[in-house]
Amino acid sequence: MTTAPFFICQMKLILWYNNFMPSFLRTGLLCLLALMLNFLTVFIFYDAMHLPLFLDTIFTVAATFYLGLLPGLFVSLAYNFLNPLIWYFLGGVLDPFIFLYSICGILIVFSTWIFARNKDEFKISFSITMLYLLLIAMLSSFLTVISSGIIDYFHMRYVNIPDMMSPIKKFTESFLHQRFPLLAACILGQIPVSFTDRMVTTFAGFGVYKLCEKFLGRR
Repeated sequence: MTTAPFFICQMKLILWYNNFMPSFLRTGLLCLLALMLNFLTVFIFYDAMHLPLFLDTIFTVAATFYLGLLPGLFVSLAYNFLNPLIWYFLGGVLDPFIFLYSICGILIVFSTWIFARNKDEFKISFSITMLYLLLIAMLSSFLTVISSGIIDYFHMRYVNIPDMMSPIKKFTESFLHQRFPLLAACILGQIPVSFTDRMVTTFAGFGVYKLCEKFLGRR
């Protein structure tokens, strides 16, 4: 009985959201929420729990699935622009190269949207859904490994200042100790972290998208 007022209030908020809030305001609100939740996820799992994963695109993937290409790009670019600034104001070094990782975010959004735009195909069967999510994870992983590796190559070659990529740097340094060329070490060093991160964030992002469909309605 004590939970009844909460659920009634929740239903009223959902009805108000779906029926009275203009579409562009709903989209903007959800984009801002996705952006904040990306930061919260990173704080919990990377900063507090010290997991060697970033997990900073779960809600970017969800926004791309639920809202589309442009909102997904907005969430990705906003995060990759604000994150280095927050790092700087918290005592880090403002590194111009860090902004280049927004390229990786853009590639993640596009590789997700290529499949997410055909949402009906995800409803054919559970196995088809899993196959599509694996394809998204593998494609986005390949693109981020190559693009991040190239950025890391120029970063390590020309700028010797600390950055926020320490989990990947440990793998890169291990390849350098094995006398791999710098470019090869930078690309290979991306694989363990980037592949795992893309698998987790793709499936988690899709789960968040399904929750949005259930509670907020289909777009």
